[in-house]
Amino acid sequence: MKLPQQIAPMLAVSAPPFDSPDYFFEVKWDGLRCLSFLATTTRLQSRNLRNISFQYPELSAIHQQIRKAGAVLDGEIIVLEGGKPSFLRLQSRMHATSGQSIKYGMTANPVLYIVFDLLYSEGQSIIHLPLYQRRELLNSLLIPAQHIIISEALPEQGRALYSQIAALGLEGIIGKEKNSPYLPGKRSPTWKKSRITKSANFVICGYTTNPQGREDLSALVIGAYTDHALLSYGLVGTGFSQAEINHLLTLFSPSITNSSPLTLPLKLSLGQVQWLDPRLVCEVEYLEVTNDHHLRHPLYKGLRDLAPEECRSEKIK
Repeated sequence: MKLPQQIAPMLAVSAPPFDSPDYFFEVKWDGLRCLSFLATTTRLQSRNLRNISFQYPELSAIHQQIRKAGAVLDGEIIVLEGGKPSFLRLQSRMHATSGQSIKYGMTANPVLYIVFDLLYSEGQSIIHLPLYQRRELLNSLLIPAQHIIISEALPEQGRALYSQIAALGLEGIIGKEKNSPYLPGKRSPTWKKSRITKSANFVICGYTTNPQGREDLSALVIGAYTDHALLSYGLVGTGFSQAEINHLLTLFSPSITNSSPLTLPLKLSLGQVQWLDPRLVCEVEYLEVTNDHHLRHPLYKGLRDLAPEECRSEKIK
């Protein structure tokens, strides 16, 4: 029985929360996308098609949790902290590559594999089947265990689930059309994700250029004040139209300086930084703030008519 070497995962489009009798709704888990190929052994593949089996030994026996060999599952690897997914804890597992660090991670940050789709059953592709049939087969095939469970799919009530997820402080939800086939590598409107995001105002401290990308403006360097110190919150490089980039560069021109306004130096691996006097403020939407003051999935939302001193670290949650 031979399974494919790789399968590019199906992706969702962004959409506001909605209700529909034609859709299932699930929690959008804040983790690492993972396809598992289950024959006589378990092989794990990341979203970018890398083999990550060696990094998660606690998932090495998933093939023993299916009633018939020859399956490919799609799901998300997470690490729980206080009953909620913690991407920060998961990152320590994602970055662990030595035997010692992987062994330590299994104890300190054990993973859970949450499965939401079945692509192969008994060695045969079933991606052409509608989602509701694939989920029925999944429920009959997989035996949940300590490190693997099936994601619950709820019918119709997407808005209510979104409100519950927001109250719990989770990432968001995803709605999937019940009759949708699985489309490897495609971002399909039959899968719709609704993220629960935060936003805050930040001081624009500079901008980067990238010879291999956008040479005019690649990303903004942003910061916020704690007492009188201006602390970096990293870069935001999405959300700009070309017209907005041109407008920003015009506004930046009088504020160009050779020295960083940040209290602590900023470490960058790509591009060059053009520093600015901290005069302009922008709003940024993001998923969460990491322990080292970086924003996950930042999105530029536009300039705001505020004094830079109003951008305070204590307001950024």
